[in-house]
Amino acid sequence: MADPTSTPACPTRRTLRRIWIFFAVVLFVAFIVVNGAAYIAARTMTHYVPNAVRPHIHVPMTTWDKTRLFLGTLSLPRPVNHLTPADRKLDYESLHFPGSHGLQLEAWRIPGQPGQPVVLLFPGYCASKESLLNYAREFHGLGYEAWLVDFHGVGGSQGYTTTIGWYEADDVAAASREAARYRPDAPQVLFGMSLGAAAVLRAEHLHTVQPAALILEAPYDRLVTTVAHRFSAFGIPGVPFANLLTFWGSRQLGFDGFAMNPVDYARDVQCPTLLLEGDRDFRVGLPNARAIAKALGPHGTFELFEGQGHAAYLNRAPDQWRHSVHGFLASAIGALR
Repeated sequence: MADPTSTPACPTRRTLRRIWIFFAVVLFVAFIVVNGAAYIAARTMTHYVPNAVRPHIHVPMTTWDKTRLFLGTLSLPRPVNHLTPADRKLDYESLHFPGSHGLQLEAWRIPGQPGQPVVLLFPGYCASKESLLNYAREFHGLGYEAWLVDFHGVGGSQGYTTTIGWYEADDVAAASREAARYRPDAPQVLFGMSLGAAAVLRAEHLHTVQPAALILEAPYDRLVTTVAHRFSAFGIPGVPFANLLTFWGSRQLGFDGFAMNPVDYARDVQCPTLLLEGDRDFRVGLPNARAIAKALGPHGTFELFEGQGHAAYLNRAPDQWRHSVHGFLASAIGALR
């Protein structure tokens, strides 16, 4: 019979070694699994698939939807254009020119009145230039020449990937150069929606464009932040998945996602800029939008759309949008004349 007063035997060195090996293996496997899932999810969110069916995503996501995301079985359909300016009774011509990495971009050019500015319009994430048709009609109504541009990877442009604004900034610069070739003396207004707005800010930061004015709808402040917000909306922890997706997406497509920070680019803006944001935009977040407005400094005008979510404010609050944009352009462009 054991002596109750005796000291329990200590684990042998061999036993301790086995325990440490077991936990090391578990941690290593967990590291591989988490990073593998993040790699697949990053590819899913940055690579468009032709003719794919857009998945129905529940918010918050079901466990099955989350599993499908990280297994890569959810496809991101390549955005296409089903409509043209002709469907808005607008005359236009299709143009093609090289953009990022030499990929051919497609733009629709809608002529305006002689002597009026040119406005270049850029769509958001998972969208093509047809999403900008209502905006083009508004600017055309002001007499402006409108260029609706497909980023590489979407619509009528070549490619199948998106870098969420990084290389899209090169497309912005390419479209600006092409528009200047057609109208060398016309001031340019750059309009961007969400990802398009982030790309416009990066192009301005790189000094590859020289716009007379910017109109930005709901740009995100930092790529890693907006990825985290999307995960949170799906009921998935933003940390560490947002950082892992940003890392692997960057590695796959050759850019630095952690440096894709429009809030920093905004400090370099030197032209009048109108920033439009909804107070219920959970993809960006009002504090982050206000940070961009602050970074714009004296060049920025901030317009808040109450009760509105993420972008497309012309469609959701047309009276406020027209009042804000028309007044801004009258001041910004009128000062050039």
